[in-house]
Amino acid sequence: MRNIRLTVEYDGTDFHGFQRQSRLRTVQGVLEACFSQVLGEPIRVIGAGRTDAGVHAAGQVVNFATSRPVPIDKLTGVLNQALPRDVKVQSCEEVAPDFHARRCARSRMYRYTIVERLVPSPLLGRFAFVTPGRLSVPRMRAAARPLVGRRDFWALQGGGAETTTTVRTLLRLACRREGEWVTITAEADSFLYRMVRLIAGALIAVGRGEMEPGQLAAAVADRDKSVLPAPAPACGLCLVRVSY
Repeated sequence: MRNIRLTVEYDGTDFHGFQRQSRLRTVQGVLEACFSQVLGEPIRVIGAGRTDAGVHAAGQVVNFATSRPVPIDKLTGVLNQALPRDVKVQSCEEVAPDFHARRCARSRMYRYTIVERLVPSPLLGRFAFVTPGRLSVPRMRAAARPLVGRRDFWALQGGGAETTTTVRTLLRLACRREGEWVTITAEADSFLYRMVRLIAGALIAVGRGEMEPGQLAAAVADRDKSVLPAPAPACGLCLVRVSY
């Protein structure tokens, strides 16, 4: 059996997340159905990150096992012919049998994109959170800085999640402005359910002056979800890169 690693890009708008779900359109489900048809054998795909419904990816990594001898230099094109427009393979390679897209990953990087516009944007709103008014990026940076490091992020976990521990290592949390565009970049060894969207929602509230910068770190330290706003909309979030 060959172990194939792919980098996959997708527009998550019309998917019910990455993970396979019965009778719902998911990225994993579409990949498995298309790959099984093309390769003529059942294919099970392993993903590095289980993105939520509506969340995008520029650098999702998956792997799967196959016995088919399709040349690796032709595989990307063969698979993309079968895939729909909103999900495509960007690169592929044959890897060692013990490579596992999720377990072998050292970190994941997500980017949340915000556009400051007084009126909604039908074009930009598919891939960014469009909001009126100007955000204070210095305040957002002040709120983000104390979160970096290894700590218990229980307060930044969405409801209904199942995990053995809520301790994570946040390697990077940066806020940047370019004109009317504001981005929040977060990198960690792994993320809790809806963690990045909860961070983005809190940082946006800080940028609007609805929260004080110190309240976010205090909520995390005190395991207090009551002071935090709702998660930021899924449309602005993208899985940018998985590092190994």
